[in-house]
Amino acid sequence: MTLVVCFKGKDGLVFAADSRGTIGDPRGLTAINDSMVKIFQLSKYAGIVTYGQAELAAQLVQEIKNTLKPEDIYISQILEKTRETLRSKHGDWFKNFPIDKRPVVAFILGGLEDDATSKIYYLSSPLDFAPQLCVTGVALGGVPQYATYLTHRLYNPEMSRKNLISLAIYVISETATQDPKVGGPIRVAEISKENGYIALEPSIISEVTLLNEEQNKLLRGFFFGGQEGEKA
Repeated sequence: MTLVVCFKGKDGLVFAADSRGTIGDPRGLTAINDSMVKIFQLSKYAGIVTYGQAELAAQLVQEIKNTLKPEDIYISQILEKTRETLRSKHGDWFKNFPIDKRPVVAFILGGLEDDATSKIYYLSSPLDFAPQLCVTGVALGGVPQYATYLTHRLYNPEMSRKNLISLAIYVISETATQDPKVGGPIRVAEISKENGYIALEPSIISEVTLLNEEQNKLLRGFFFGGQEGEKA
């Protein structure tokens, strides 16, 4: 399983994903792989995160990239090509399988228009990859229960990308403390009109994670009081 997120802020988008893959019954995991890549750049102004069958999703992303032209950089140019590719390839590869037996794979696609407007879409195999426009500014996939609660409490569409990076890392790392199906190194990328798509270096992600942990200590101190809270 996994947890992937995409947040819309006042100055762009932030994507984040864990790197855990699991094998076996999800109620009792038999194996874990923490090297899965679930976040990809599609163009200067578009990115995508995947959940579901990870290896299949990665191949489908490659198929999407193969259809894009250099001038396809904005989300409106990429959305329909993405859907057509997903439907065509998934349908062709599994045409001999009953629909309810086909492997489930899903995506969160996000990017900017030429006027810097941000848009986020869900596309999933159970719905024949029909684009679902995210109107809340928060898109979550995989194991979203804890992240849903946290974002309801903490997310604000007026947040900057810097704040959203901290929030994205926070909801994934906090989920990982409660659900073993989420974990491994966190990967993060941002999209802005000024700089386009940028994948964050692991050192920056580690720094933000440490800052989040310090903020957690302060929160505990608020409830338990000063030094006593820090010891708790």
